[in-house]
Amino acid sequence: MRMVFAWAFLFAFRSVEAMYAQAVAPDQINPPFGLHWGENQKQITATMQHAGAKIAQKHNVSGREAWTIEGLVQPALKRAILYFGTEKTLVEVELQYQDPSWDLVAYEEFLKIARDRLQARYGPPTVLARDKRPEGDVMQTVVGFQWQQYASSIQLFFYSAERNTDAYRSVSLHYRAG
Repeated sequence: MRMVFAWAFLFAFRSVEAMYAQAVAPDQINPPFGLHWGENQKQITATMQHAGAKIAQKHNVSGREAWTIEGLVQPALKRAILYFGTEKTLVEVELQYQDPSWDLVAYEEFLKIARDRLQARYGPPTVLARDKRPEGDVMQTVVGFQWQQYASSIQLFFYSAERNTDAYRSVSLHYRAG
């Protein structure tokens, strides 16, 4: 079973790694899926339609317009959230990975593979969070890393909330312009 997880992780992050190769300069981290910083909403709508993905929801998050995208084909990718700045152009992409069949070890392996691939490409990360503590009867774990380039960054986070046998876990990648 672990081999299946390892292959799924490898496939997912080879796809992500191929997206990194599109960078126009070594000091730029471009968003995934062929998107570009500063693209307008019309261009992104066309790209998502071409990819067979759909805009499942449009909402406001901290004063920014955000689109939840579903249907992008990548193992364990639950959803992507695109954030737009004041000019209605792309400023952030968040990829959320979840799989109900994964246990804690599978999530840890996924995180390790992602971190290793990003580190190979961008060097050592800055540790943003490494915290495990109880909140009432829920044990929360947050681990976060960041790679910063001149005009963009990428952050990798693992989040877990566990109570007895109930658990919510997620790994996310946050591509940011500026």
